[in-house]
Amino acid sequence: MPPVLRTVDIFVGLALVMLLLSMIITVITQIITNLLNSRGKHLLQGVADILEQLDRGITREIAKEIAEAVLTNPLVSSAKGKLGNVIHREELSKLLLDLGAGDGPSQLSEKARTTLQVALVKNGICQPGTPEEIQQQIRKKIADIRASALQLEKLHPDLTNAARARMAMLDQASSQFLAKINLWFDQTMDRVSERFTAHTRYVTFFAGLAVALGLELDTAMLVSRLSSDDNLRQSLVDMATKEAAGGSGAQGSSTAVSLNAIDRQNLKDLVTNNVIGIPQSWTDWRDRWTPDNFLMKALGILLTTFLLSLGAPFWYNTLQNTIRLRSVLATKDDDQRKKRQVSGATSIEGRGQE
Repeated sequence: MPPVLRTVDIFVGLALVMLLLSMIITVITQIITNLLNSRGKHLLQGVADILEQLDRGITREIAKEIAEAVLTNPLVSSAKGKLGNVIHREELSKLLLDLGAGDGPSQLSEKARTTLQVALVKNGICQPGTPEEIQQQIRKKIADIRASALQLEKLHPDLTNAARARMAMLDQASSQFLAKINLWFDQTMDRVSERFTAHTRYVTFFAGLAVALGLELDTAMLVSRLSSDDNLRQSLVDMATKEAAGGSGAQGSSTAVSLNAIDRQNLKDLVTNNVIGIPQSWTDWRDRWTPDNFLMKALGILLTTFLLSLGAPFWYNTLQNTIRLRSVLATKDDDQRKKRQVSGATSIEGRGQE
């Protein structure tokens, strides 16, 4: 086998191992972030940031209480009443008005509701008055918005519900309240996404470290083994070809990865071939570390952690590209071999004629 093709095969085997383990780590990350409701908590911080821009009287504590009431509303919340993961701009505006009016399933403490009502008055939603008068004004504003949305549906049935809601809000609730939310919403949600992505990367890194440590997967040792074991290398290349052709569950986004039948079978084969060595006990895991190999093994595991943190979609694309490169190189190698055979046969015939 040509050295170049052999090197590509080594990389194919490495990419396959990293892909399959990265998928497991992504699933672990999904479980952890769902259990912690990380996306909802980051969204709560973002909504609280927006609320603080409405009025100086809205402290961080009150902003969080209002944001929690918004995100636990049945129209927004996730399963089992957890904080919602997504909220649209018009939804936020309408739910804040509902809270100010004291309507809906989510209720605020008296202090938080009064503070929100004061903010709505200052931002032009209604006129000053007693708490009851302010509530009535907000309820009338909500009724006007609904009536406007219904009228728009009659006149423009082709419009989407989101478009009608947006136009109704602009028509009936045009104020500093709406202007501030509309001005800050998109930028704030972008920052929420950035913070959640950074948090997910931390979780992914430490999950990768735990897996690499638990399996004692040393990338340097794996590459060395693939270099010297032709049978193992060819076995992994065959598995990688099936993985690439079978449509791995990693081809989606980094937060939506699943293991299909081919992935699970390939994982079993990696364990069978002892590419992934699962320690049988604590003693078994501990005995693999010796004073002679400790430093290099630790560095190899750190390298594995870094490679795993690149994510399953990265390794899926890398595996696909490497398989295509291998196919091109293998075809060229076959063509060159045939040319050499033809050239050799012609040379022998020439000598025979002489």
